[in-house]
Amino acid sequence: MKHLLWSAFPLVALALSGCQSKPDGQSVATVDGQAISTQGLDAELADAPPGVDRLAYRKTILPQLVDRTLLAQAAQKMGLDKTPEYAARRERQEQKLLVEMLAEKLANTVPVPTVQAVDAYIAAHPYEFAQRQKFYVDQIRFAQPASTEALLSLGQYKTLDALADGLTRNATPFSRDHVLIDSAFLDPAVAAQVAKQPLADPIFLPYKGVYTANAIIQRMPTPIAGNAARGLAGEILRRKAIADAMGQTLQKARKDASITYQPGYKPDGKAPAASKAIQDATDRAAGGAAASSGAGG
Repeated sequence: MKHLLWSAFPLVALALSGCQSKPDGQSVATVDGQAISTQGLDAELADAPPGVDRLAYRKTILPQLVDRTLLAQAAQKMGLDKTPEYAARRERQEQKLLVEMLAEKLANTVPVPTVQAVDAYIAAHPYEFAQRQKFYVDQIRFAQPASTEALLSLGQYKTLDALADGLTRNATPFSRDHVLIDSAFLDPAVAAQVAKQPLADPIFLPYKGVYTANAIIQRMPTPIAGNAARGLAGEILRRKAIADAMGQTLQKARKDASITYQPGYKPDGKAPAASKAIQDATDRAAGGAAASSGAGG
């Protein structure tokens, strides 16, 4: 099963800029005249493990922050902070940080989901809760067929072995592996279809620009009920509300901004409705990394 996790690139760029702008706060250490502030140390706690003693953890991570500062200073002495590559990377990290802080600010304006909204979400998404299942499947991945007719023709293969033989005869590249699929991360209609699929019978599903043929080997019921279900549903609704607020902000910014492209760089079609920048920042602002899965496991 694949886990798509939000992860922050080490903020070396910000460490390198320490001599230019220092955050306010009492100094907890000094490295060759460069202060490490309490605010800078507290910022490191964003990645602290859940439930950790934060006071004790501060003492654990301070030596790591000192080491990072020393390495950043070494990079400065080599002139790496004067290179075009550094400038480009720094701009990228600063933009990501600003987007993350925007999500955090908007998150503070999002109301707590009501009990009625939580219960309605649970009832509308049974395969995320009471009927949640994990499927251990034998899976073949191949390029999306050129036409609907070509895709429908694959229905003649009643087993994955037969499909593999057919793809081989047609010189169609494919890969085959065993993966774990969680119904909670499938489209509700697809989850219902997979839940009713007989064992070993191939079911074709699109996944990230390719197609997959999946034969269920084993079903494992993993229901979630009671307070656990309500807590999860509340978190899902909160993340959605944050993402919606971010989406509205982005939509307004697109409308108000003047955007021009150099020849050959203008994207085809309209801007995508879903933005990875919004997803990443929302996951972070909602209080942790989001783990997700799909038809690819």
